[in-house]
Amino acid sequence: MALLGIHPLVSITLLGQVLLTSQVTIPTLAIALALNVGGALSYLVSPFEGAIVLISDLADVPPTTVAIKYNGWFGLWFLLLSTVGIYFFTN
Repeated sequence: MALLGIHPLVSITLLGQVLLTSQVTIPTLAIALALNVGGALSYLVSPFEGAIVLISDLADVPPTTVAIKYNGWFGLWFLLLSTVGIYFFTN
């Protein structure tokens, strides 16, 4: 949702309320950790984030280039390692 311009904190709050009140069998700790990882990733790869816009202005490149090209691989590895960490931490 952050890639569409919705602030990550708003996304985390909305998704957290929906997921925690639903009848899912996922542990609440796993949901909380996944939402935090998702928030960190959205700050990392969202072209609407203030730091991304500032860096793109200083480097004279579009914000999507900074968000996807420069931060994309780091974000992918962060997502994979975080998913594995959440799995082993909550089981």
